[in-house]
Amino acid sequence: MFRPYIMGVLFILEGDFMYKNYIIKLVKEVVGDKNIVVEIPPKKEMGDYSVPCFSLKDDNNKNPLEISQKIKDKINDIDQVFSKIDIMGPYVNFYLNYDKASNIIKEILEKGQKYGSLNQGHNDALLIEHTSINPNAEPHMGRCRNSLIGDFLANLYEFVGYKVERHYFINDLGKKIALLIIGVEKYGLKTNSFNDILDVYVKISNEAKTDETIEQKAFDYLELVESGNQEMIDKFKDITDKCVAGQMKIFDELEIHFDVFTHESDYVYNNYLTNILNKIDEKGKLKIDENGRYYVDLSDYNIPTKDPVLVLTRSNKTSLYPIKDIAYTMHKMDLNSNNNYIVLGEDQEVYMKQIAATLDILGYKAPQLISYSYVLLDGDKMSTSNGTLVLVTDFIKALREKIKQEFDNRNLECNETTLKILTNACIKYTMLNVSRNKIVNFNFDNATSFIGESAIYILYSIVRINSILRNNQYQNIEIKLTDKLEYQIIKDLLEFPSLINDLLVTNESVLLTKYIFNLTQKFSSYYEKINITNITDEQIKYSKLMLLAANKWSKYFRYQNNRANVRSYYDV
Repeated sequence: MFRPYIMGVLFILEGDFMYKNYIIKLVKEVVGDKNIVVEIPPKKEMGDYSVPCFSLKDDNNKNPLEISQKIKDKINDIDQVFSKIDIMGPYVNFYLNYDKASNIIKEILEKGQKYGSLNQGHNDALLIEHTSINPNAEPHMGRCRNSLIGDFLANLYEFVGYKVERHYFINDLGKKIALLIIGVEKYGLKTNSFNDILDVYVKISNEAKTDETIEQKAFDYLELVESGNQEMIDKFKDITDKCVAGQMKIFDELEIHFDVFTHESDYVYNNYLTNILNKIDEKGKLKIDENGRYYVDLSDYNIPTKDPVLVLTRSNKTSLYPIKDIAYTMHKMDLNSNNNYIVLGEDQEVYMKQIAATLDILGYKAPQLISYSYVLLDGDKMSTSNGTLVLVTDFIKALREKIKQEFDNRNLECNETTLKILTNACIKYTMLNVSRNKIVNFNFDNATSFIGESAIYILYSIVRINSILRNNQYQNIEIKLTDKLEYQIIKDLLEFPSLINDLLVTNESVLLTKYIFNLTQKFSSYYEKINITNITDEQIKYSKLMLLAANKWSKYFRYQNNRANVRSYYDV
């Protein structure tokens, strides 16, 4: 495939990046070392790439129209990468030579799952924390958006060459865990199942609403833990580990996995929290309120709260969750201060500003926050505060039934393996197909549709491609394409590496879901238009088959690790 050289160095960029950099090289040969911007024109008839000339003025050429004409007249596309270079006012438009550009098909087939990655990570370590729900709670769909975004980003970072660690923080010291232990002591457990543990928690927490002695006993247990009572420490860790094991089974259903689990209690038994309080005090920012609680003074920071404080302890000096979050975050930053991310709901943005400000006082940077909005189920908000929760397990069961019904209505078979793949795909595609700062309104009919913007529609296109490729063999020949729709697909395939780079900048999964849907639409039109089986010209037939194979690979985006082959939302 054509590869441009600049200053004698071979460009190892792929696809869209390669052509944009080649254009920059050509234009700089005419106008000198200026900042060249390469855009995608809004209309196909304007070409494949465009260079605006407004910022390319100098003492000799101040009129953008004259500059664009000068570039057109003097540009030297010696490799004939472009079929035409034209001007439209102050824009220079470049039209790809698709006879050459179509060689991207061979590159995709050679690289397979690696196509699109430019190894931006350079094998550097990257840490991302997501999900981290309370052990006494079953995951619900509102929080599940956190898990899906975090898992998507972890897969993305690994795809581009980072060594990714997925971290999960276990709150094993809060009042809720103390209540859970009291409940287990009082009622016992029929089994060690997660459901039995949750039932006991609900029972004891309801009792605590009318019996103040239960809550006081919970605080007494917390004091025992923080004073180093080993028997109580073991009780707390034992019950939380059983809860987390139950939670992980649920996430296993969605093929979401974690690498590192850290307990809050790890920072209590070794004076870690005391040292943090002492360091804040040394900075003159540790205060005590009228209730005897320690807090950090954040008045030097512009944080939109009623009072510029962050309370760190109870009046009995046992720790509240903010100081344990601070300790954990310091630990994470010690592990990786360069590439460190945390995924949280938008309702936690102010709290994270408080944490970041406290970290700044302590001389630490904060992780990069990736936030998201909430989830609706046909208009009903799913959140922890108002009790309108839809549990992940119930949601999966309901969606499975809906998909099965859709297949039954069409007299189609759907075995258990396929049903699980489709259920996960519908959840992940629908949840990821929305910008992070926008609300997800999950509609079962739309999510399970066989047509339109849905996972099933996309996966069905892969099934059709696989069917064609099984029934038709091809050889690696010189590519010869003849249809304008094929050129449009080639252009989309060229843009994939650039798209991956945009994902790294924005952390927006919706860029990828929209890209795949648009590519699938083009394939569907192509499928209806072209009957490959009846083509007699072998070069044309093999070229079309290779294009289909490349189209399929562009929809694959998975990574390997030592645990499992984890699929993303569009991989079957």
